[in-house]
Amino acid sequence: MNSAIYGQTRDRDPGSMQSPSETASISGRVVLPSGRSLSSNVKIVLNNSQSPLNTLYTDKHGEFRFVNVREGIYYIEVLGDSKFYEPVTQEVRVPRAASVSVTIYLREKTETSGIRSGSGTVSAAELDQKAPASAKKEYEKASKLINKGDIQKGIEHLEQAIFIYPDYLSAHNDLGVQYLKLKQFERAAEQFELTLKLNPKYFDSKLNLGLVLIEQKKYSEAINCLTEAISVDGARPAAHLWLGTALLQTNELVGAERELTKALTIGGSDFLVAHYYIAHVHLKRGDRVAAARELKSYLEQSPNGEQSGDARRLLERLKSGK
Repeated sequence: MNSAIYGQTRDRDPGSMQSPSETASISGRVVLPSGRSLSSNVKIVLNNSQSPLNTLYTDKHGEFRFVNVREGIYYIEVLGDSKFYEPVTQEVRVPRAASVSVTIYLREKTETSGIRSGSGTVSAAELDQKAPASAKKEYEKASKLINKGDIQKGIEHLEQAIFIYPDYLSAHNDLGVQYLKLKQFERAAEQFELTLKLNPKYFDSKLNLGLVLIEQKKYSEAINCLTEAISVDGARPAAHLWLGTALLQTNELVGAERELTKALTIGGSDFLVAHYYIAHVHLKRGDRVAAARELKSYLEQSPNGEQSGDARRLLERLKSGK
């Protein structure tokens, strides 16, 4: 689920006769106010002077692309987590047949609905901003090591960042993610729970705790956790995907199909695996034809996807009548 979601602009000017070879594209990257990369999807709306043209979501690195764009002036609106960030709009001038690249910085709200801490209210963004330079340095070292694949060394630096600044939300969440990768589920859950004590509406930790609970086969708890994550931000497809899989495990098939379909609708090509799980919904209903159709759709669009091997084997069994 790492590829960018590409969008097609809808032509609002039927009188324009530009050929496809003359159309342009807009590539971009959304970054945090500090300039650091995002670790989640944000909503992007492409507008002209009159109306919205297309909406998509960045990939988990904050990257996006609009193709088949005509020459003109456009406005790109970025809608991050409304609790912490203001909507940001950036003007882009697109020449004919050009490839335009932009970097857009999220802008923190001056006042946010945060968490109660002592004498005042402190937002999640403010808590991380208050981390001393030494803690931030340890966090940056951890990020570089983890990106290089050295998880154990990364964990050491995250632990040091938290030792220096115990309220470091991003460090707690990232440490939990590393434990989740290592299948150390109790440790992972502990970090996500610590984050949520500091900020009960921290989406990433809500989602990640839901994943831990699924791994532990605590499906009812996972359903509650992921439902809460969606109440915080219903535009994030991953929460719908994993809520759908948890509902599938508890045979709540109507809800499972609804959430998996939402993940596919919102997430597009990054969430084609939803077809695989929807196939299992149909199998539990006894509808082999619909299940085969979903598996074929998944394999046609994502032949090397994470569940493609299982999908091929299952489709062959359905074809053979087993």
